[in-house]
Amino acid sequence: MQESTAISSANFERPQQLKAVPVTCIGMSAGGLEPLKTIFRGLPADTGMAFVVLHHLRKIPTRLPEILSRCTRMPVHLATGGHIVRPNHVYVLPSARELTLADSFLALRFQSKPKGLSNVLTILLKSLTKSRHRSVTVILSGVDADGAAALKEFRQHGGIVIAQEPHTAERPGMPIAAIETGAVDYVLRPEAIPSQLEEIAREFSTLSI
Repeated sequence: MQESTAISSANFERPQQLKAVPVTCIGMSAGGLEPLKTIFRGLPADTGMAFVVLHHLRKIPTRLPEILSRCTRMPVHLATGGHIVRPNHVYVLPSARELTLADSFLALRFQSKPKGLSNVLTILLKSLTKSRHRSVTVILSGVDADGAAALKEFRQHGGIVIAQEPHTAERPGMPIAAIETGAVDYVLRPEAIPSQLEEIAREFSTLSI
């Protein structure tokens, strides 16, 4: 597993100096691992986007950095507070944490909802509606409705929403809840998601940020 790169006095950059890198957030719960691996195996390493992967693990450490490092040539990091999001890097949420993104910096904290259905994706998406980042969210297999509560505002802010086709999901609750908001732009099989992300990345690259 690759070491996380946190900010130090040697590499500190002021927020106004940082380019607002396009960000793709991928939310998943039960049944999401295989579609997640399919996505990263299908993505090139040079889309120009940063990827943030969120899951609902609370009690055991996540092995996603190790797993995804075998699926992509992009560097994969366990996210830390103060991480600067870089293009063509992957950041994985640590277990029992939630994160937000502002001015290219990740902020990490203990989950504010330690019991019941997780809302880590909803929290991140709400932070993105207040940021300069062009962003995409991908909602994969899961048993609850995480992310759905933030999708309309996220889309109004210019975000693009992709949901896994429910009939391809082991646990379709999260994709169905997203689709029912009416704020989903694309409903796709996992193997079709990488090419759609590449197309979105090309569109983002033509826009000034």
